[in-house]
Amino acid sequence: MLSRIGNMLWKEGVQFLRYRLLLIFVLGFPVFNLVSAEGAIGEGIKHIPTAVCDQDLSADSRGLVRMLRNSRYFDPDYHVGSQAELEQLLETGEVKVGLFVPQDFGAKLTAEDRGATAQVLLDGTETTTALLAQAYLEETAYEYVRQMLGRGSAGGVMAIGELERVDARSRAWFNEDLREKTLDLPDELADSLVLLAVFVPALLITREREAGTLEHLFVTPMRSIEMIVGKGLLAFVVAYFGFVGMLALLVFYFQISFQGSLALLMVLTAYYILVEMGWGLLISTIARTQGQSLMGAYILCVVEIILSGRVLPVAYMPRMTQAVSLVMPNRHYTAILRGIMLKDYALVDLWPQLASLAVLGVVLYSVAAFRLRKRLD
Repeated sequence: MLSRIGNMLWKEGVQFLRYRLLLIFVLGFPVFNLVSAEGAIGEGIKHIPTAVCDQDLSADSRGLVRMLRNSRYFDPDYHVGSQAELEQLLETGEVKVGLFVPQDFGAKLTAEDRGATAQVLLDGTETTTALLAQAYLEETAYEYVRQMLGRGSAGGVMAIGELERVDARSRAWFNEDLREKTLDLPDELADSLVLLAVFVPALLITREREAGTLEHLFVTPMRSIEMIVGKGLLAFVVAYFGFVGMLALLVFYFQISFQGSLALLMVLTAYYILVEMGWGLLISTIARTQGQSLMGAYILCVVEIILSGRVLPVAYMPRMTQAVSLVMPNRHYTAILRGIMLKDYALVDLWPQLASLAVLGVVLYSVAAFRLRKRLD
């Protein structure tokens, strides 16, 4: 059996080296994906284009605008004279935030029995930017009010004393600097790995069928499971070396912190790749052409990435969607990768994900072997 699997592995290796398009994809895609993702992530959303309509023109209103600029989150470079002009800039997309300060802003701010109001308009077509801008503005407004109440009047002293009774201090665990790269780049690694682990095996059997050599394999003494193992070993080696390269890029080039056990991550990644390859091999037994295999693999990978919890945490998805995500290996591997890299998880902390992957692996390989019986259909 081992000799037959070895011969199949040798044959697949020779054919793989001849398949230049796939070779370029495997060698170039992981690095290109991580580098482009790092450039797109940058340092988060800062310097949001902002327009200001200041009808008060008081020292207080100018202080508010100045505090917005000093926060580095906003660039209030657009100054207009009316709310209509402010709305026009938002409609054209030149700015994402509009601040309207009414004429009596300064007077109401210093009055003891009245509150000052300023209107903020957000471009809701970019939801992420709008939500972050809203959070930034609330933080800036709190700091502005705190400074205003600190001016030496007796009423102000009492007010700021009331304001600061609650000393709220937050601390982020596992990603203390709240760097987006620390979370997003490992997720990009998981997304790239699912593409390698699915696309390569998805082409293995359909390529034989298109070349007319599948019938020759059916008349050999090889059993279906031996054929799957022989073909899958090459895909495993390719995907695993791709993972090693991407991990080295994350740690040494992008300086992403690694808190857990490297050996544990290496072993569990190999385990995950073997399970994920089951989907690719199953697609390869169903599709009739390489084009169908590529399309099926692409659709599966998109669904896996969406349901992995990267776009939206799985806990906030509808119950039916959460149930569907259980059959997606990338969901479980994303939890494993985050747990080891960021939280220093041990093997005992990951048993739910490992058990789910084990069940998926048995089911996927059993179905793929069943479809690849020694018969032509």
